[in-house]
Amino acid sequence: MVRLESITKSFEGIPVVRDFSLEIQAGDRFTLLGESGCGKTTLLRLIAGFESPDGGRVVINGKDMTAVPVERRPVGFIFQNYALFPHMTVYDNIATGPRVRRQPESGMAKRIGELLEITRLTALRDAWPDRLSGGERQRVAIARAIVNEPEILLLDEPLSALDATLRQKLRAELVEIQKALNITFLFVTHDQEEAMSLATRMGIMHEGRLLQSGDPRELYDRPASPYAARFLGEVNTLRGVAGKQEGRRVTLSLGAAGTLLCETGQRLNAGQEVSGFIRPERMFFAEPAGGDPLVQTLEGTVIDRQFLGGFTRYHVQLKNGATLRVPSPHSGLGSEDPEVGRNDPVRVWFSGRDLILFPDGGTAMPQTEST
Repeated sequence: MVRLESITKSFEGIPVVRDFSLEIQAGDRFTLLGESGCGKTTLLRLIAGFESPDGGRVVINGKDMTAVPVERRPVGFIFQNYALFPHMTVYDNIATGPRVRRQPESGMAKRIGELLEITRLTALRDAWPDRLSGGERQRVAIARAIVNEPEILLLDEPLSALDATLRQKLRAELVEIQKALNITFLFVTHDQEEAMSLATRMGIMHEGRLLQSGDPRELYDRPASPYAARFLGEVNTLRGVAGKQEGRRVTLSLGAAGTLLCETGQRLNAGQEVSGFIRPERMFFAEPAGGDPLVQTLEGTVIDRQFLGGFTRYHVQLKNGATLRVPSPHSGLGSEDPEVGRNDPVRVWFSGRDLILFPDGGTAMPQTEST
């Protein structure tokens, strides 16, 4: 288990990591998602020991590692470019760590042989790095990082330079290897799909702070701040004014677009300006069945549509000028809905439970975390 306690780090007086606290359980695949420059790589370097925090503690399996030098920390690190030694074979690249620690060649060879088998590199034992594919280089980097049996493996956007098809394949390989080794992974990325597909748990980092952590679906469905809602996936935004609230239900006036009945865990004051966020895939052109009293509808006009293979994305302008993006799956091979075209009036249906409300001004809900 890794525990970060109120970690802070500045460079030349500029804060990069701010009061960062997080617990990662043994066996987790934890992905940390954030924009470039938000402090993700610095945080990894603080855990590994390449940098020292200005404040806070790094605790691994109950032991304070804050002042422990990098070579004595139970941590493996994989860099963005894998950093394989071009003049060494696959075997010698993996053997680098044990040789630095002066381990006997006989015991080391047995361990490396096991790792070559797990990472499916046995046939490439004597190959040179420039003859390897991207996936093979990744597996060598993983084997080299874990040969000394670290408690946690840190991965710094190792897939960022690869094309989309190869990234998808290597993500699946990473999950497979992590399960086989039963080792804790901390993977940082700015790619939302990558973060969600890899993670058992994940966190969102912004300007050096952890905004929210938990199960990927929880973060996607119930973001705790406007930033998290916008950053993790696509959202439609509806701005309005809160009306009467009874329990969890509140009305939201959208001006000329009408009034909605929503459900929220926040306490809103009548007359308060509010932003509501809803995922496009939660909006439909057909009325849902079931008679749910929280089913809502908005009227608008189609101003654009984009064919995107498996679905068409419609841009619908409401009577108050706001625009919604509504995806519509195709009913047949390559076909689009012939009933909905540009300038056509439409109704959009959705549940008031799926509209996540925040008071304007950046107020966030309390951070949520699943266990």
